[in-house]
Amino acid sequence: MDIFTLRNDLETNKIRPDKELLGGMMNKSFIISLKGKKYVWYVPTEQANEMVDRKLEKRCLDMVYPLGITSKNIAFYDDGMKINEFIEGVSTNLTNEFDINKISIMLHKLHDSKLTTGVSYEPFKKIEGYNLEAKTLGISLSKDFEKLYSFLNSNKEFLQSQKQTICHNDFQRSNIVKSLDDNYYMIDFEFMMDNDPIYDIAAFGNNVVEEGLDLLKAYFDNKQTKQEEKRFYLWRIFLSLQWYLVALIKDKRGEGKAHGINFVDVANFFLGNAKHAKELLG
Repeated sequence: MDIFTLRNDLETNKIRPDKELLGGMMNKSFIISLKGKKYVWYVPTEQANEMVDRKLEKRCLDMVYPLGITSKNIAFYDDGMKINEFIEGVSTNLTNEFDINKISIMLHKLHDSKLTTGVSYEPFKKIEGYNLEAKTLGISLSKDFEKLYSFLNSNKEFLQSQKQTICHNDFQRSNIVKSLDDNYYMIDFEFMMDNDPIYDIAAFGNNVVEEGLDLLKAYFDNKQTKQEEKRFYLWRIFLSLQWYLVALIKDKRGEGKAHGINFVDVANFFLGNAKHAKELLG
């Protein structure tokens, strides 16, 4: 398959998408059919390339595919446009029927693979950058945010001292697909780098903190230590505060209309999520 001809055919509508998928803020996604087989065509959003190392993303896709936990990439372009084989199934954020133990096994396959990107994710650099950007844009931040952010920074050294493995770093339910034969696959590797593996578990609690806690218990076979629970709650607070900032920045930039999303509501949701995680931590 000539990937350059394929791209031209897609962009000139010689190949028309079958349907658009519910996408995230990094890509628009479309199902396309080629010679009787389905694929997903990912088209990066305008600001995605400012945040993503595309060479690293491609290397991660190639590294991880042999583990049997994602679909095969058949075309990858320098600007982040890509085409992957389509997994027949349902995103786990669209169903309440999913097997937390199978999701845990999939995550172990990644974390225990001994693979490494050689690049640390450095989450605190990212959230500090978002915090600075929000203030530069003149965004007024909640007192609850400031209090939680201060608490998070008091635990920064503890979180940064943890052993790192290769991590997905955006392991929320929308990036996990349950196939028709009840197997589980992860998608979207834009942020894959080395990190504390419990960061991935915390990301699973993006909508409901307790769902992340369920994954923590499955991951450690109900033998998680108090320190591991502490890391989970701290990373959950971290992720919620990060999404709070991102949502407010997107609202300030006027991106709500483009995405059809009320980003102030999104920000308030994640602030509530962070407060709930802190209450559970105690």
